[in-house]
Amino acid sequence: MPTLTETLFRCGECGQRKPRSRFSVANGICLACFDQKYCFCEECGEVLRRRVRGHSYYGPFECVNVYRGQVVCYRCLARLRAPCGQECWPRKASDVSIATYNRIGSKRKYGVEIETAECARHRDLHGHTKFGCKGDCSIPGLEFDSPILYGDEGLDCIAKFLRYAVRHGWDTDEQCGCHTHYDMRGESYEQLCSMAYAYRKTLALWEAFVSPHRRNGVYSCPPEWTCSDFKHCVANCDFNRTITGLDDSAKFTELVDYLECERYEAINLRAHQDHWTFEVRMLEGTCDASVICNWITTHCRFIDAVKDMNFDEIDDLFRAGRRPQFRALSGLIGGDDLAEWLKQRARTNGQPV
Repeated sequence: MPTLTETLFRCGECGQRKPRSRFSVANGICLACFDQKYCFCEECGEVLRRRVRGHSYYGPFECVNVYRGQVVCYRCLARLRAPCGQECWPRKASDVSIATYNRIGSKRKYGVEIETAECARHRDLHGHTKFGCKGDCSIPGLEFDSPILYGDEGLDCIAKFLRYAVRHGWDTDEQCGCHTHYDMRGESYEQLCSMAYAYRKTLALWEAFVSPHRRNGVYSCPPEWTCSDFKHCVANCDFNRTITGLDDSAKFTELVDYLECERYEAINLRAHQDHWTFEVRMLEGTCDASVICNWITTHCRFIDAVKDMNFDEIDDLFRAGRRPQFRALSGLIGGDDLAEWLKQRARTNGQPV
């Protein structure tokens, strides 16, 4: 089991555990990383990430925006350039009266957060997209988050948004990720446990499908707990006494706390407490709609297939070894095209399956 560390906290940048006194005012970032890679907006005090344009490295006093000698955030830049302009905005609800599920093959709801390094003319989208727009100090650009989506129409919504991004030359870099959320409302405690266990069992396989820099990144790190830890916790008499009388959601929250799961793990189980979802943080930043839609489709089908399995059935299905696990996954998700797409991604990333 992970060791409880009451006085140490993990830096979201370098991944090291340090005392609280060595952390900056930026939540989750140690002082050493903050001084090297961050600064403040001189207008509003927002935390900004240092960046040299056109490169993947950081340099002193080079920030995202400089306006008349001042380092400023995107919001302040828009206000200073065009006082009536809107820089960031909330997402709009998606309402599809009659949804279809032919392509996605699942009725599970989902969402996506797309991080960018460059997002030219994004302000023109204000009022014309269901996606929201917000700042994020961990990336050079802005983050765009979808409303709750479902069905093939949800995939179409993502594709439409990213057509605009491609048309205007939006770009990502190694600091950017693409986070996808999967709705877990209404699932029982046992089903939540099965899905979480199946993800931990197959984590190495999922890592084969993403870019190398995302496999052990501080914002998508592997969990410290193992499948054995998970089984031990669920079967532990003392733990089960502590969750007696709680509803299924509260039971799962206690389990996540007991395992010391962290927000920046590759499969963020803490998202269930905050958003009623499981958040998959592994995919690299991209503006390619086919990549995001195929990724979402794969996870929706995987979740649907494993949620009613017990631990022994999951162990039997996903035996050790990436190739046997890939064959099992291919059978669960159905469709030769999707399996071939995954195989090609693994090959491209130097992780053949």
